[in-house]
Amino acid sequence: MKNNSLINSFPVIWFTGLSASGKSTLSESLVNSLKNLGVENIILLDGESIREELNNFNFETTSREEIGHQKAKIALKLNKQDNIVIVTGIAHKKQWRQDVRQMFDHYIEIYLKCSSDICAKRDFKDNYRKAHKGELKNFIGVHEQYEEYENYDLMVDTEKNNIPACSEIILEEVLGLLNPKFAK
Repeated sequence: MKNNSLINSFPVIWFTGLSASGKSTLSESLVNSLKNLGVENIILLDGESIREELNNFNFETTSREEIGHQKAKIALKLNKQDNIVIVTGIAHKKQWRQDVRQMFDHYIEIYLKCSSDICAKRDFKDNYRKAHKGELKNFIGVHEQYEEYENYDLMVDTEKNNIPACSEIILEEVLGLLNPKFAK
């Protein structure tokens, strides 16, 4: 059953930011929080899971963009079936993010801001170390920059705020964007 009293429309919510900035953790927290509020028509497309399913891509910029477009197409299809779709992905090029935004009627972009130094300290997969040693090429935050801009619907500083604080900020903002009666 869909809790239509909670939401006015079904958005696509895209979490963007560097690797280890908190995208998977905070998107999962949002899904759980919304489900606890009775929203059942919610689907999470985690960037790494999609990459594994598509498995024939590398980490070159063009390959990253193709994976992003595939995620966006999947999200669009699921969204047209009256689902809230939450997507995670680095999406480091601002023009690409602007192009994806145009695909959706209701799109919410959440940027998780965190320095590459702090992300490297959190990186349990050791990818930042591998990138610095040359074992990984084209790693965002090491070899390529994440292009910031002012168009985010929400920017959350995951470097300065802990997971519970970030989760609370995100839930509050998303509820306000889903239904103005929840806005503060």
